[in-house]
Amino acid sequence: ALELRYLPTSSVVLSNQREKLEATVATVVKDKKLIAANPLVQDDQKLIPSVTRVFRKDQDMFVYLEAYQPAAESTQLMVASVSFYRGTVKSFETAPLQITGGLNPVSKAVPVSFSVPMSKLQPGKYICQVTIFNPSAQKFAISRSSVIVLP
Repeated sequence: ALELRYLPTSSVVLSNQREKLEATVATVVKDKKLIAANPLVQDDQKLIPSVTRVFRKDQDMFVYLEAYQPAAESTQLMVASVSFYRGTVKSFETAPLQITGGLNPVSKAVPVSFSVPMSKLQPGKYICQVTIFNPSAQKFAISRSSVIVLP
């Protein structure tokens, strides 16, 4: 029997908004460790997840997730891409992103993030597919979400 080899990942966060940390209400408690441990905080900006998954053509979609490499001592190369489908037709795909660093030695998580210009898509409904492949472990992960692009 062929063993299916899935790469364990976190949930995929889709966002069209980054907020400066000072603007976040919860910074009454400025716990540096909590902020440092929050994967949605990068460069003093917090990614605000999109609940509706509705994006405008003049926005960028930020895609964030973590892929886990439980046995790794250092980051194993992974290749990731984001594709948009209407039915079975691929409307747009990002260039493959090579991830070569970022392994957290404790959680064994590797951050994967993209910024996708929505201007590449016509208005309408799409399936957004995030694909990650770890060649050395021969493992992959695919995550799909429905998104809507408005004019």
